[in-house]
Parts: sequence; structure tokens; C-alpha cells
Amino acid sequence: MSLVGNLEDLGLGDILQIVSLSRKSGKLTLKWGEREGGIVFRNGQVIQAQSTAYRAHLGDVLLNKSLCDLGTMKKALALHRKLGGKAPLQDLLVERFEVPRVALEEAVKEQVEKIAYSFFGWSGGTFSFEVGEMSNPEKVSANPFELILEPGLNPQWLAMEGSRLLDEKIHRGEPVAEEESLPGMDMEAFSLEEANSSGLGASTSLFNLGAELLREFGDEPEKDIREKGPESPGLYLLKGMLQELGSPSLGGGITLLVLRFASELMNRAVIFMVKEKEIVGLGQFGMDGIVDAKIRRMKILRDEGSSFEPVLREMRARKLRLGTGLWDGYLREQLGGEDPEEVFLGPIISEGRVVAIIYGDNLPERTPVGDTESFEIFLSQAGLAMEKALLERRLKGMNAV
Repeated sequence: MSLVGNLEDLGLGDILQIVSLSRKSGKLTLKWGEREGGIVFRNGQVIQAQSTAYRAHLGDVLLNKSLCDLGTMKKALALHRKLGGKAPLQDLLVERFEVPRVALEEAVKEQVEKIAYSFFGWSGGTFSFEVGEMSNPEKVSANPFELILEPGLNPQWLAMEGSRLLDEKIHRGEPVAEEESLPGMDMEAFSLEEANSSGLGASTSLFNLGAELLREFGDEPEKDIREKGPESPGLYLLKGMLQELGSPSLGGGITLLVLRFASELMNRAVIFMVKEKEIVGLGQFGMDGIVDAKIRRMKILRDEGSSFEPVLREMRARKLRLGTGLWDGYLREQLGGEDPEEVFLGPIISEGRVVAIIYGDNLPERTPVGDTESFEIFLSQAGLAMEKALLERRLKGMNAV
């Protein structure tokens, strides 16, 4: 599932902050005219950046920083292939060829930052964020020369620094979206014999060393820029409603914002509070003929085989058909007796546990719920807002003593 939209509606800085706070893993793909780029996240941290305007790969970076020579790079790539690609090339360079890890990571960090900052100069374009676990860095790309920053970068810091650098360029009257390439290997730094023996030619022009070495070993570098899909429903709401989350009251303010967002994506919704032994109704919209008092009287026992149970256990949103068990039957009956084509169940997580669940469907229309990725991101931020409000209350209580 992906979050798709226009950078005019949701800026890169906002996207970086959302991914950071929600601790998402996945890839953000960016397009603007002929330019294409991508940022890879693991648990909310930036570990990789790619751009068609910046052609340098790991080999170029290390050679330009004089951290290794061409012969060492070729030996490391051969060992990488011999080991079946299981060991990251960066680790092999450190562990087998004595490339200093700190210096390597600093060089990669510098290039990842430059690529990420270049996107802030784009005056338009589209984005697509594809959610997916990236726990193993080798799964990020089949290209061993891709720049991968193991420690990761804080996206919120990148957002602030990228915006600052953009403002400075504008203030100085400099171009903000130049088509420039990071330098490839400068052949003048190597002997003619070394260049010829590598099969790369003797030209002093700049080129992508990583791609050339991969071709020498019989591989073609892969292009991993995803096509833009239909714009995600609710995306235009996300930025404004995230701003509103900054200062709502602990109770009604947050739950009302959740219901407001849900109303843009679904015909009906109920928000439930999760207690120690039961799940109880709290509020609703779209339930024609069902008064709020009836919603608040609804009680579903936890751990009794309802569709809520896997949401509580896994702490992630689900889309499903209601089952035939006792509590799903009770839920269906309390909400009017009809059987929706699909229901959405999304958790609000605060302090490491599910404190509320939002139920939604499209009755009286018998249609699936549709794309809820932007709403799921908003729910993760709602949980963080609850944590903040709880902390503020506790601090006030301590100061009052």
C-alpha cells in the first residue's frame, strides 16, 4: 500500500516529519519532470537517497575521499559475489580491506545529505511512499554500490536543514534546482595502466564507477524508481489536521479530529475506547438512526474472538469482513444489522499500548473502504499527541504538589 500525492499539497519537509514521527519503514519516490529520486527509511530513519541528478555510488565516494583504491574496490566486489551477495559490500570493505568504518560512514552520510537536500529545490512534482520493512539493508537494493547509511539520519533534522539551505540559496539569488551530478571517479587520480587494466577506458571524463564495475562483473545496474499511482484519498487533509493535533485537549479534541478525518474516507465510523477487559463505544458519525447514547452503551469483551482481537495483538490497522462469531454478530446488530462489504479497524497507540480503535465502513453502500494509508499515518500521530497531553498533565500535577 502506498501514499501518493503532489508535493504542492504536502511538502517534502512535512513528509519527512510524518515518516519520522510514525517510525515507518519504506521508500519515498519523488518525480519532477525528467528528474527522479528516492529516499529509503528504516524505522523512521533515512538510510539511503537516490537521484538521477546525482550519479555517484559507493565506489565513487570512497575513491574521491581516498578511502580505498580501484584494485581494492574490485577485490571487494569479487568477494561480495563469491559470498552470494549476503554480506553488504560496505561491511566487507571495513572488515576485510581495512577501510575505516567511521570515515566510510561519514563519507556516505555526506552524500546522502546532499542528495536529500537537492529535493528541497524542486518547485513541484509528485511523491509516492511505499510502506515496507527494510530490516536487512541488502533488501533495499540489489546494487551493492548503492549508498546505505547504517546508523541512519533523523528526517526531522534533514527537513529543518534542507529548508534552511533552500532559504539561504533564495536569499543569495542562486538557482535552487540545478541539474548537477556528484563527481564520479576522476581518472586523473589513477595511472593510465590502472585505468586500462580495469577495462574502464582512459578517458578523464566523469562517470558512474559503480555501474561500470557491475557491468564488468556481468550485471546491469537496476533502476528502482516507482511510477506514480492515483493520489491517495485524504492526503490533502493530512497536513492541516496534523497541525491541529499540536494543541488539542486530551479527550474530545483528539477523538473529534480522528472522526473528522475518517468522515472524509468512509461513510460511517465509531471510535471505541480500549479498557483493561473490554472495548466500549465513545463516539460516532454517519450512523443514521443510532443515537450517541446507544454507542456509549456498547461493550465488547477483549480476548473473546472478535475482529478487534488481532488489532489489539498486532497493534496495526486491518481491513476485513466481519466474522460470524458472537461479538462480531453483536457489533453488526448494534450498528444497524447490515453486513458491510469491508470494515476498517485502526488502532490509536499511546505509551506502547492500544488505547482506542476506530471502526469504519461504507454502508449503506456495499463497497470496500478503499485507501486508508494517510489516515493510518494520522492515527499514529494522534497516539503521539495523546502521549504528549498525558505528559503535560502529569507535569502540571507534579508542579501543583
